[in-house]
Amino acid sequence: MTDLAFSPHLLDLVLLVTVTEFVVLGVLNSRSGHGLQWLDLGLALAPGFMLMLAFRVTQPQSLSVPTLLCLAAAGLLHAADFYRRHVATATPVGVKNRA
Repeated sequence: MTDLAFSPHLLDLVLLVTVTEFVVLGVLNSRSGHGLQWLDLGLALAPGFMLMLAFRVTQPQSLSVPTLLCLAAAGLLHAADFYRRHVATATPVGVKNRA
């Protein structure tokens, strides 16, 4: 393994970004009517958030590069999924979606 390690506070930042994402997307949906409803948004974000929180409360002294790569991959997959869902909810009924 590598000796390169990062502060666990980086995971705290990721958790904070997740909470911010929930609030921002929820407010945008409330104002525009497009996107996921609060309940759907919460149910979509909660599993990943709880996994990150569980990892964080184990009090790791540092985050290794493989851990950060897994978190980054999960974030990219999450963003792609939310984009796909947003496009699907913005498409009028009866119109096929290319996503």
